[in-house]
Amino acid sequence: MGAPLRQSGPPGGVTPVAVPDDVVLIRSVALVVWCGAVTVFPAGFEFTLLMLFDTNRTGPPAHFALHPPERGQMSWLEARYADGRHRAADLNANTPIDQPQGPHLMFQDGMAVWTEGWFRTRWWVTPLPPPGPVELTIHLNGEQPRTGTGYLDGAALADAAATAKVIWTERSAD
Repeated sequence: MGAPLRQSGPPGGVTPVAVPDDVVLIRSVALVVWCGAVTVFPAGFEFTLLMLFDTNRTGPPAHFALHPPERGQMSWLEARYADGRHRAADLNANTPIDQPQGPHLMFQDGMAVWTEGWFRTRWWVTPLPPPGPVELTIHLNGEQPRTGTGYLDGAALADAAATAKVIWTERSAD
């Protein structure tokens, strides 16, 4: 039996469930990094990562690293499940498949308005986590002092996923 296939984004034909699980990863005088707008599907969950920065006090955080060697100067995001499985995002490969059981952390889209001081991205994580804390850590500009962590509730995500409405299922390859 082969490794389970990971899903590159939320499945079609499913209406997700929103969970009230917003967290602040970093808060300083000139910078806030927020994770929220969490929606859950039977196969995983999606969230928004919003960076707000005071353009009068600081420049924008570095863009996300495309490759692991760029993490010394660029920003990156990590997800860790309560059972120890974890993944740091690699945007070029959308996290390699060397850990087929996940978690898989995939960049969905992003938008920035540097002059107004914000950068918004959307992320997909699959599979659903086990019960316990789901740790999300942001590393900005490759600098350890600009690292922040927040926690989502894995059991709440799984409970919400059980109430997502499957309208139709996607056809599998025969």
